[in-house]
Amino acid sequence: MDHDIAEDIMRGKPDHDLLRFLDKIPELDELKIELIDGKIVMQASAAPLHNLIVGDLAFQFRSNDWVALPEQALISERSGFEPKPDLTITTADEVADNRNPFPTDRTPLVIEVVSSDRTSDYLKKRLWYAISRIPQYLLIDPYDGICTLHSRPQGADYRVLEMHEFGEPIKLAEPFSFALDTTKFRLYPPKLLP
Repeated sequence: MDHDIAEDIMRGKPDHDLLRFLDKIPELDELKIELIDGKIVMQASAAPLHNLIVGDLAFQFRSNDWVALPEQALISERSGFEPKPDLTITTADEVADNRNPFPTDRTPLVIEVVSSDRTSDYLKKRLWYAISRIPQYLLIDPYDGICTLHSRPQGADYRVLEMHEFGEPIKLAEPFSFALDTTKFRLYPPKLLP
């Protein structure tokens, strides 16, 4: 696409429309593109250990009759954000109309596995998920081997935080009736300095 034409198309478009535009460019298919705090954020595909954790969690939810949507765009009344959590947990009834971006009031839980941008997962997304009234936010940090379950959103944050080490079960609040098995989660290896 000619640079000037792309610039004309994007000029004056709201953030969410720009995100829709970028999602349609085939050359960007390998990137995760999100709107975080009013900024377009593009990330390369996640590392294998990250993907193994996401896959294991998706399997656990599906085995318990929940729908686990990987990198599903979310939207709420709060503008300036359209994150794509590693997993959005919901029910088959809630996805029946195939709404995209997916409304946050249809999900009782979102999950992020920390990769390169820790500030986004620990702060910006957590605050947006709380403001958007998502009942539970599970943050998994393979750098530290810690899973933090945030619950009971109030205002711009969650009132309850429960920390679990890798290997410990995570008992989820209602409407879930099972605990997550974290025994297969692995720490990221230390980064080698050049």
